[in-house]
Amino acid sequence: MGRDDVYKTIKNMTLEELISMFCTNKVEVVEKIEKVEIEDSKVFYTINELIEKYPFFTRYNINKAIQNGGLPYCFIGRKRMFSKEEVENWLEKETKPKKEKIKYDI
Repeated sequence: MGRDDVYKTIKNMTLEELISMFCTNKVEVVEKIEKVEIEDSKVFYTINELIEKYPFFTRYNINKAIQNGGLPYCFIGRKRMFSKEEVENWLEKETKPKKEKIKYDI
């Protein structure tokens, strides 16, 4: 069985099949998976990574969003970093459809 065949086999397996294949203590593996999901929320992006992840961002748009819209960021060393969770919350808040003004005919 070649490496590509093993990859295809694993790719088609369900999570339960993978867990039972790799260990006998399923609870321990599920806890590790949940820990990885929690740590994923602590991901920080640089400006270049933010542009890769969200293609509608440009350097100009990011700087304008920081100045006008309050795009959250922090400095780690001398680099401006953006928390994944905060950016997604900000995008959700900023992209909600705005209410239209009701025009009354008098």
